[in-house]
Amino acid sequence: MKVFDYLKVIVSTALVLFSLDLVAENTINDKKKNILGDLNAPNTLIEYASLSCVHCANFHNQKLPEIKEKLIKTGKLQYIYRDFPLDMPAMLAAMITNCYEGEQFHTTLNSLFRNQKKWVTASSNKEELLNAFYQILKQHGISLEKIKTCAAENKDNKKKWDSILASRLEGQKLGVNSTPSFILNGKKLEGSVDLEVLIKHIY
Repeated sequence: MKVFDYLKVIVSTALVLFSLDLVAENTINDKKKNILGDLNAPNTLIEYASLSCVHCANFHNQKLPEIKEKLIKTGKLQYIYRDFPLDMPAMLAAMITNCYEGEQFHTTLNSLFRNQKKWVTASSNKEELLNAFYQILKQHGISLEKIKTCAAENKDNKKKWDSILASRLEGQKLGVNSTPSFILNGKKLEGSVDLEVLIKHIY
C-alpha cells in the first residue's frame, strides 16, 4: 500500500515526536462522542482499532452488533472506541470520522468498516481515496466538500491530527501493538474477543 507523496513519514515514525503530555492534553477519545452505552455501566470495554484493519472490520461487522444488543443496550457494558491508525489511509479515515460526534460518529465509523475494501483499494492517491469516502458516506448526507475539509492539512485540523496520534501513543503505553486490541475494566484481553468471551469476564 502506497503512502501519499506529501506525507512520506509513516504514522509509527511520527509518534516518537509526541511527548506523554500530548496524551493528557489532546486525546479526543475521552469525549462522549466515542462512547456507546451507559456512562455508569459496571463494565468498560475499550477497543483500539485501525479503520484499515481487516480484523477490526470483522469485529465491527460481525461481533459488535451482538455485543451491543446483549451487553451495551442492557446497561451492563460501556464501549469506548479509540483510534490506533496503522497507516496513512487509516489516519485520513479517522480524520473524517472525528469530524462528527454522537450517533453520527458511530454511523460514519460503521459505514467505513462495512465498506472497507472499497476505500482501501483506492488508497494510493489522496484524491481517489477522498472520493471513495464520499461514495460510501454520501448516503448519510456527507458531501465531498465536507470530507475534503475534514482531511485537509491546515491549522484548524492540527489539533485533531495530534489527538489521533496521541490516542495511538496512549494505546502503546497500555501494551497495544496490534489491532484490534481490547481492554476490559483496565485489563488487556488476549486473543479474539466476542460476546461469549466478554460474558465470561464480566459475569
